Amino acid sequence: MNKDKRERRERAQKKKRFGSFMIWSAVIIAGGLIGWAILSSGGSNGTSSQNVSEVAESIDENAPVLGDSNAPVTIVEYADFQCPVCNRFFHDAWPQIKEAYIKTGKAKLVYKNFQFIGPDSQRAGEAAQCAGAQGKFWEYHDTLYNHIWDNYYARGINGENRGAFTEQKLKNFAGQLGLNTEQFNSCYDSGTYRKVLSSDRNEGTRQGVRGTPTFFINGQKVVGAQPFSVFAQIIESEL
Repeated sequence: MNKDKRERRERAQKKKRFGSFMIWSAVIIAGGLIGWAILSSGGSNGTSSQNVSEVAESIDENAPVLGDSNAPVTIVEYADFQCPVCNRFFHDAWPQIKEAYIKTGKAKLVYKNFQFIGPDSQRAGEAAQCAGAQGKFWEYHDTLYNHIWDNYYARGINGENRGAFTEQKLKNFAGQLGLNTEQFNSCYDSGTYRKVLSSDRNEGTRQGVRGTPTFFINGQKVVGAQPFSVFAQIIESEL
């Protein structure tokens, strides 16, 4: 009899331990799935609606802006000049967005640095800001994307950290664009905009940026080199 009681008690304890194990396993698995979903939504192509009013207002004195400052739609772009997906956006959807919405005064683009791929990214980002100090950010911006495209990505070569944006090349670009090279070199050599790049990246991280390019169209998040139709649909809905 005592033996039967002891066996029943042991079975009950085992069942209780197994139940607790199953509950904690479910909690852990659910937490993992939630974390995975959050990371996936930040790192994959797609759109999401976010109530991020500060993103739409994310314009400061150091942020280059293309388009009418009073345009009803603000597109904030976080990008890396080495990023091949950013380059695809630059060559595919961007020209159409510029013609249809930027030049017509319906939207403006605000560029934010999210230079994370490597040293070439950091150098290029600082150099572009120095060009912007002389009013030629966008010309320099285009030069950087075209250079790495023509010499690497268009040829099927990985251009990341391969020397596309060495210090000397960046200074040569400034001369080719007719910038005051003495002023540009001084700006670049002194690291004038290093803190700006760091601030941009920290801001992007707070907004949920996990990769480039990431856009916020009046606060609505769009990730990746989406086709023009995706941008047009959101912009039109905002207009």
